[in-house]
Amino acid sequence: MIVLIRHGEIAGAKGRAVGQIDLSLSKTGLDQASQLAESLGSFRPRSIYCSPLTRTVQTSSFIENKCGLESSHVPEIKEISLGRWEGLEFKTIKSLFPDEFKKRGQNMADFRPPEGENFNDLQIRVRSFIERLGEESAIVVTHAGVIRSVLHIVLGFPLENIFRIKPDYCHVTVIEKAKQDFVLKAFNLPPKHGLGEHLLEMMRN
Repeated sequence: MIVLIRHGEIAGAKGRAVGQIDLSLSKTGLDQASQLAESLGSFRPRSIYCSPLTRTVQTSSFIENKCGLESSHVPEIKEISLGRWEGLEFKTIKSLFPDEFKKRGQNMADFRPPEGENFNDLQIRVRSFIERLGEESAIVVTHAGVIRSVLHIVLGFPLENIFRIKPDYCHVTVIEKAKQDFVLKAFNLPPKHGLGEHLLEMMRN
């Protein structure tokens, strides 16, 4: 069973193209990560993996302390790269790259910013990692784009619908290997008391 967790709220992200720009958690994000770790209770995965970006490393550190495990940093589960748009405000992007910005609005899933990735690129690297995990019991601390890509892989919905899914900060999505494919067990579970016991029950079933 693979437990996917989006990092906590980040500081300085409002109105900007974040992607792989390395921002830290906000005070709220740190509180969210702490609450999530506590909500895991007695749930103990075999492994913890996280993106090497600061916001995921910070989130993962709370879970590591709770579970007594060190996380492995995995580049394949970094957020989608926005290339030359990284860190820019969207109003600046619209001014500097008017044609590209228009194309993005017409095809969010397939559009690739200058020197960046699109969701096809992202799901190729994400799929490689998820398939390597297979049936391992693992927590994976990552990003909204990665979780969206995993769900696209698992559920097979059209890629243009990928932004209809919104994983919330420090919420939990669970997938499981079943025969040849993965199945979705839960989506966007909040970090509240009893979450760990719920995860243990899912493992038993």
